[in-house]
Amino acid sequence: MPIAYVLITCNTGFLEEVLAKLGELSEVVEADSLYFGPYDIIARVEAGTIEDLNRALGTDLKKIANITSSVTLIKNEDLTT
Repeated sequence: MPIAYVLITCNTGFLEEVLAKLGELSEVVEADSLYFGPYDIIARVEAGTIEDLNRALGTDLKKIANITSSVTLIKNEDLTT
């Protein structure tokens, strides 16, 4: 199962709104605000196929208003412990 972690920065004052929108996406299994650092949110995204993961990351996430930037880290399934 393809898994990605997404580090998200959002506009000031819109953290809760962005978290709520992330929660509406079926592929987002967890999203939490971060206390300190350059990012506001970390989200775990899981999908059945890499194509579904690409859609979730490349289309669905980009439709969420007030996200100013994101960094996506895709887990290497071959190196799990």
